This record gives sequence, structure tokens and C-alpha cells, in this order.
Amino acid sequence: MPMKRGEIWISAIIYVLVAVAVMVLVLEAGIPMMKGMKEKSAFTKIRTTVTALDQHIEDIASEGQGSQRVIPIEVNDGELRFENDRLLWKLETESKVVEPRTRAVQGNLVIASDVDVSATQDSYHHILQNTYILANFTRFGSSANWSTSINESAILNYIEFKDNNARTDGLFSFAVNGTSLAATSGYTELEETGTGLTSGVLRAHMNSTSFEYDIVFTLESKADFLKVAIENFVER
Repeated sequence: MPMKRGEIWISAIIYVLVAVAVMVLVLEAGIPMMKGMKEKSAFTKIRTTVTALDQHIEDIASEGQGSQRVIPIEVNDGELRFENDRLLWKLETESKVVEPRTRAVQGNLVIASDVDVSATQDSYHHILQNTYILANFTRFGSSANWSTSINESAILNYIEFKDNNARTDGLFSFAVNGTSLAATSGYTELEETGTGLTSGVLRAHMNSTSFEYDIVFTLESKADFLKVAIENFVER
């Protein structure tokens, strides 16, 4: 009998240990799940808030001068700020609330994840940049007027690496089967301008008596390199 009672007591301890182990596993699996649900809830709430705010702005604009509203905005998660005439909300998450490197436009609302590219231009330059690099291009002509003299080695002025401020000159030349692709006329053009882009693309259209083609420069989000490709190549 004493041996039998001892066996029952040992078994009881084993059952308790198993129960504790199962409870720990449930908590470890449940905590990330609950955090993901909280992050998704915060995202849904702010999206609803910003969409409603946008509608209020549209209503005020349609009502004319003097129209006004008092609109309460409650933000418990993430960072809310005004920048360049835009209202920005940023939330760093560990769960996949939105697919990485995606950008969706819903009216005046832009929803983006893990994107950091901006594409801007002035009278003389195009600029592509992200967190890591900045690429400066010469601006030649336009798609409406591409009789401008253009030199492929002068398109990319330099690439600057932001982590150490190093800068490299953009002296490039292109060839197909050993034949130089030097052009006599053409233009450069950003496919899209703005900030918070998934990627920035500059297209240089090149034209000569022998060839017509595009040199396409692409800067992806979070990339520390610039991709270059030749497209739409036509040999005359």
C-alpha cells in the first residue's frame, strides 16, 4: 500500500507539471497573437478616423469661406504628425498588418508599409532617394520635347551614400554587343513624383540615327543600390 500511494503521488506531480507546461505554451503563443490583434485594431481605428477627417475637410471646402468644424482626434498608438501639408500616422509593428513594400491609394488616403522612397525634381535635376542613398540626375527635355541634346554619361551626376556621406560620380556608358549606345537627342522623366513610394523610377529616352531605347534607373525601398536596365531597344 505505501508503494501504491507513492506511485499515485508521483503521478499527481507529473500531471501538474504537464498542466503547467501546456499553460506556458498557450501564453507564449497567445501573447504575439494578442499583440497582432491590438496593432490591427489600432490601424483600423486610425484609418476610420483619418477617412472621416478627410470627409470633413471635403465638406468644409464645399461649403466655402468661413465654414469650420471642431473635430476631435484620439491617437493612442503610433506617431501622428503634420509634414509638407500632409497628416502622417506611423506605427511600427511586429505583425503583418499590411503587406511589406506595398502602397494603396484610397481617395486622399495613402496606406503604405515599409516604403521610404521619394522622387522629386527641379528645373535642372531629378532626385531619387531613400533611407540609404540619394541619386542625383540631370534633367533633359521632356516627353513633349525630346529634341534636346543628351549625353548618357551626364545623366547620373552622382550617388550619395547617407551612412558615411560618401559620394561617387555617375560616369556611365552603355553598349549592346560591343556597340556604343551614344545618343544625340532625348529626355529624362520621373515616372512618379512624391514621397512614401514603393520605388522611384527615372526613364531616360535616348535617340540616335542608329538606335532608340530607354535607360531605366530604379531605386527600391530600403535598398542601398540603384538598378539600371535598357528597355524598348530598337535598332534602325
